[in-house]
Amino acid sequence: MEFDLVIVGAGSGGYEAGLYAHRRGMKVAFVELSPETVGGNCLNRGCIPSKYMRYGAYMIERFSHMSRYGILPKGFHLSMPHLKEGRDNVVRTIRENFKKFAQHLGIPIFYGKGFLKDPNTVVVEGADITLRSRFVLLATGSSTVSVGGMVADGRYIHDTDTIWNLEEFPKRVVIVGGGAVGVEFAYIFRMYGADVTLTELKDRLLPMAGIPEESSRFLARKLKKLGIDIKLKTTVNHYEKTEEGLKVSFTDGTQLTTDIILLAVGRKPNTEGFKETGIEMDERGFVVVDKHCRTNLPSVYACGDITSPLMLAHKAMYEGKVAVSHMLGDEGWEKNDTLMPKIIYSAYEVASVGLTEDEAEDEGYHVRVGVVSFVTNPKAMDDGENEGFVRVVVEERTKRILGCHILGPNAGELLHQVIHAMKAGLGADFMSRSVYSHPSLSEAIGQASMEVHFGPITWTKRS
Repeated sequence: MEFDLVIVGAGSGGYEAGLYAHRRGMKVAFVELSPETVGGNCLNRGCIPSKYMRYGAYMIERFSHMSRYGILPKGFHLSMPHLKEGRDNVVRTIRENFKKFAQHLGIPIFYGKGFLKDPNTVVVEGADITLRSRFVLLATGSSTVSVGGMVADGRYIHDTDTIWNLEEFPKRVVIVGGGAVGVEFAYIFRMYGADVTLTELKDRLLPMAGIPEESSRFLARKLKKLGIDIKLKTTVNHYEKTEEGLKVSFTDGTQLTTDIILLAVGRKPNTEGFKETGIEMDERGFVVVDKHCRTNLPSVYACGDITSPLMLAHKAMYEGKVAVSHMLGDEGWEKNDTLMPKIIYSAYEVASVGLTEDEAEDEGYHVRVGVVSFVTNPKAMDDGENEGFVRVVVEERTKRILGCHILGPNAGELLHQVIHAMKAGLGADFMSRSVYSHPSLSEAIGQASMEVHFGPITWTKRS
């Protein structure tokens, strides 16, 4: 069978690339492991089901504030079966809609493991199918990893592949890893009634590039306020099964008993066997691609989790479209990790794009920073969520926006207006002169831009 483009992997990046390629007139085919894995990790075992549960946790927290609005609640009961039914129905509906839409467009999905036989041939293992194509896009995603001898068994030790199979709410949870996944599940389990211990080897939560220390500090304070025990510079040293549960020893010398341990320690790229096909990879196992997501084999491209440790569904989707555009002769659309938003959903929404103040200074920029708190924002006050801030990092001379960091209500949505300005080359001067509706959370972005462009407002006269 002959195609213009064969995409190995129908996850977020592959599927988005396939739809875009079809839109641009290409004859497309997908290769995916099974009908149950269409949509990839994000849909089936990642961002979609976790955001469903996080919203439930958020509603539980909001329930405690209902009396402020004249609503006197009589209490509620928690039901894991109801939660699972609603969550799994959303995942299943999206997955089936993906498949139905591909069928409607005439895009075939071949089920089985896809192997690159040569730069223009994909063999589908188990289906005895060979696909010839002008171009191939590799979008095979990533897999969970174990740490410290702890391997997910689906009963006592869980990772983000097995945690969805819980039949009841655990009463005690230890989470290993204080990154995006760890802080999200810490909030979820705590709001659903568990005693949560969150460990992180480094000296702060969210210890990744592009997330300012201020965001980590705010989030840690909120999680502690909710009753979560945070252990920094610490991990699990040993555990053993007892009649009461898992007895866990930590590297800080403390011990406790828990029902489950959740591993939230990152993922590895699914690139096994790629090297044998001649595709260049780095020492960590990621596929080496150029600014157009092309590999060292001119007709083979790659996107998503297999191209860098920045494993985000929207990064995969963007890179997939960059690759397809280049296949069609468009040199102007390039991958750009500096404009890739990082959104974390925990006790706060934490959103970042570009450089932090420290990172910008380390790169030699002279920066100005505009910071506005949500504490006095009228919309945030009305909504009862006036905690957090907007932080805009700007190059002093040109007013070019180098980064933006938002913590608080709807931070993930608010960030996009700054990203679009950055992509268009518009600076803080433009943002400061834009119109923002009132009352709105977006006003804080305009105010932060005014702080950095026109100068800060002070309430006391300086001598």
